[in-house]
Amino acid sequence: MRGENGRRGWGVLKHMWTFYQPLSLLPASDFFVELLVLIHIYLLAAWLALREAWFDKWEKINDLKTEVFLSRLWSSKNKQVRKILVIGGDGTIGSQIVKILRQNPEFETHVTVHHKFSARHLLSEDNNMYYELDLTDNEQILLLANQLKHHHFDVAIFAAGVMLSPEIRTSDGVEFHNAVNVVGQVMLYELLQNEIKRAIFLSSATARMACYSRDLNFLSVYAGPYQAYASSKLNLAVYVNEVSRKRHVTAVSLHPGTVPGHLYHNANPLVRYLNATILPKILRKPEMAAILVLHTVLREDIQPGAYYEDTEVVNLADCIPEQERSRIYETIHRQVELWME
Repeated sequence: MRGENGRRGWGVLKHMWTFYQPLSLLPASDFFVELLVLIHIYLLAAWLALREAWFDKWEKINDLKTEVFLSRLWSSKNKQVRKILVIGGDGTIGSQIVKILRQNPEFETHVTVHHKFSARHLLSEDNNMYYELDLTDNEQILLLANQLKHHHFDVAIFAAGVMLSPEIRTSDGVEFHNAVNVVGQVMLYELLQNEIKRAIFLSSATARMACYSRDLNFLSVYAGPYQAYASSKLNLAVYVNEVSRKRHVTAVSLHPGTVPGHLYHNANPLVRYLNATILPKILRKPEMAAILVLHTVLREDIQPGAYYEDTEVVNLADCIPEQERSRIYETIHRQVELWME
């Protein structure tokens, strides 16, 4: 049954960590959905801060670095150049990934940034290849894919993202979080899929707290910044799970950790202040997040389609009915096809 604005309401994930029963009182209320998601996300953030602090203690980063540097791709003895693609190399985590990859002279890294001017500190330090890319511009994505098609990438890391943006849509109506976090990156992946051996997409643990819209055009839905961000990260994780299963490709998603940085520039003033002062001292460091990304995508026992948190698989997909997962995947795929026209 449709509610106000022609919406079909919201679905919630089936696990013990959410309390969305009150949503049944006002199933079509954007404000109520946003409020419930916001509360869940801040409770999750508090729990993650404790869990990640425990995981990161005892110099855990050194153990993970050792495993990364001993991995087959990193330490290959055939001395052949290995090609890596990094989307969002000017972000807080993306720039750290590029910095670590720079340590291996046998890696040829291709990096996208939103503006070369803002990433000039990266460009001046190495001979890797950099490309400007707006993930909401389908023509730019098509052009970049054509430029990269003659390369064969051992690994592609999709680390671009936006969070807590105000209500913005592309010219064809795709909500901004879904455009950047999902459709734009998925489009580039699908255009280069035959040239990529392994891919990893940065999702978020907020996907656990998300509601998924039952609207047929859910990629355009915006109930509020917290809902939009969490739902986009859930949509991304679902896409990765489904594309791996349907096309037999090696792609995974993961939560890299709660890392203070530029991603929070749309948050409220209190969070922005904490992000600039206290949180960098107590939350996960960007280097640790970057090492976790590389550790996950380079591991020998990688599970295609899986969603990872702190090196462990979290069964996120089974929290959503199979029919809904298929609907989310097919809708994203259709939108990508429209952008490719």
